[in-house]
Amino acid sequence: MNLKTIINKGIKKTPGLKQLNEHHKFNSQFSYDKRFFRKNYSHSKENKEKLGYNMLLISHSLEKGMSNKNPRRFGGKKTTELIKMLSRYSLYSDYENDFAFINAINILRGYASFYEKMGWQESDEYKTVINNLREYKNIKQMDVGSHTIFKKDFIKDATIDYRQFLFSRHSVREFLPKKITDSDMEKAVEIAALSPSACNRQMCKVYYVNDKTKANKLIQLAQGFGGFEKDTINLLVVTFNINANYMIGERNQGWFNAGLFSMNLANALHSIGIGSCFCQFGNTVKEEETVKRILNIPSGERIAVFIAAGYYCDKMAIPYSPRKSLNDIYKKI
Repeated sequence: MNLKTIINKGIKKTPGLKQLNEHHKFNSQFSYDKRFFRKNYSHSKENKEKLGYNMLLISHSLEKGMSNKNPRRFGGKKTTELIKMLSRYSLYSDYENDFAFINAINILRGYASFYEKMGWQESDEYKTVINNLREYKNIKQMDVGSHTIFKKDFIKDATIDYRQFLFSRHSVREFLPKKITDSDMEKAVEIAALSPSACNRQMCKVYYVNDKTKANKLIQLAQGFGGFEKDTINLLVVTFNINANYMIGERNQGWFNAGLFSMNLANALHSIGIGSCFCQFGNTVKEEETVKRILNIPSGERIAVFIAAGYYCDKMAIPYSPRKSLNDIYKKI
């Protein structure tokens, strides 16, 4: 037994030292969260990703203005700022193929069309936008702005027995020994991408760990994999990008967005015959950095959750997992 193991055992057996050690761990982990957020949120040192997320934020604000039921002239400062951002963004490589750039150009096009529709062509903001759009005339078209939807057109698709659908889904730990096909995985992720996203910044990503050696290394790190036939697991890692967070009040926004995204992903998988189970990633900073290094995940991203997934077996054993009553979780005020 080495000295480090002896010391750790001694700390665990001594109440005062154990509490002091726990206090140190808390400070260390939360201090890292603070430093990580300050280093990577959108107002820290600018990089391509942060600039792109800021462009998405302004673009969404302008798009909401075009959806106003009682419109008035708007967006002069925001269009000017967006044009400046586009100029800076174009200094990065392959900018013309990036979603944030294409979306911003089309938002400005939609803004100009909206002003034309309202008869506001003599305004300074319109002229500024039109003059700058000439530079980007070859960027592909995208539907932006606002459009009208009618209840009669979507209500039929919306009135599924959603309660029964959710009752039919369970967290399962047994899967067929089969890889999830690319087409099924892509279908599920496309559905999950429809999840609500803070100001349309779409900060979540999914990594499908197809390399078995890497997957086995990650399974050793996360909690919740006990009871699985590990050779049947298709491992998914959901992350969110701190670069998208705009201010200190959004320090938890990524976790919220990742939760929405992950649940929709699990439901999407279920809808095409694929089971899943969330495996908590409540790990240390060091372990998170290890996972990011193994998967080559960009530095600004944080790991939200691991998902074990696979095609359903014909027969599975699952816990009952009783739920709290309505009175336990709902209160009318």
